[in-house]
Amino acid sequence: MWKKIFALFIGVLVGYWLIDDFNPDVLKGKRVVVTGSSTGIGEQIAYHYARMGAQVLVTARRENILKQVVARCKELGPKDGKYFYKAADMVNMSATKDVIQEAYDRLGGIDILILNHILPIPLGMWDGSPQNLSLTDKIVDVNFKAYVHLTSHALPHLVASNGSLIVVSSLAGKIGQPFTAVYSATKFALDGFFGALRQEFKLKGCDVSITLCVIGLVGTENAIRGLRDYGQHFLLAKLPAETPSDTALAIIKGGARRQREIYHPYLSMRVMTFLRDWLPNVVEYINRSMFTVPP
Repeated sequence: MWKKIFALFIGVLVGYWLIDDFNPDVLKGKRVVVTGSSTGIGEQIAYHYARMGAQVLVTARRENILKQVVARCKELGPKDGKYFYKAADMVNMSATKDVIQEAYDRLGGIDILILNHILPIPLGMWDGSPQNLSLTDKIVDVNFKAYVHLTSHALPHLVASNGSLIVVSSLAGKIGQPFTAVYSATKFALDGFFGALRQEFKLKGCDVSITLCVIGLVGTENAIRGLRDYGQHFLLAKLPAETPSDTALAIIKGGARRQREIYHPYLSMRVMTFLRDWLPNVVEYINRSMFTVPP
């Protein structure tokens, strides 16, 4: 039995690498909203969509940076392409409605909603301090509640277009990560909420796809700086960081295929999550071995 399970697992891995049926032409003219798109993965997602001929609205807090992203999209995309921005702070739940309304007004509808924004937080041990507790509410608001609000406001438009929801999560949403307890909790919450929503869509015959993206270490400026500041030099030396551009493309491909989940980098993320329920102590040991406790 174990040999059959192992053979099946290896077959899935090999099959995934050998088959790439992604055709960028399917995204031409698609109306796309990307949150957290001023830098990093979100910025690269916007550029890839522009190259593929999609219409894009980007959103983040900093208007001046968003203007630069839109200008770059215009350089990369067709001359008649439509690219817009809406500055919004996701700690404010009313801003989520404004973003979706702006997308509808500018694009005439929504085919793809990519939920990518996060509140960057300093790494640290959870000690139940007043600072831990005060930061928790803000992290939950931005990293979880805003996702729920954006989805809720966008649902009528996604239902009308038989569209796609793409939720950028993390290995931290499958396996608890040291020094990021509340961040990890919000990623687990995304898995629970969107997993339930996916089933509700199926129950009522709603053809809106939900793709959860399980992402490993990506070499964004914020991620690398945060790890260095907290003394995680061993992890940075041993664990290759994926590029934001490659990660963005993997996310876009998974959404276009309407996959249930995608893993990037595929092998390490898939193996860790596959073994999580079979060998939890081993998986957590391997996970912990990458981190060091600062003096």
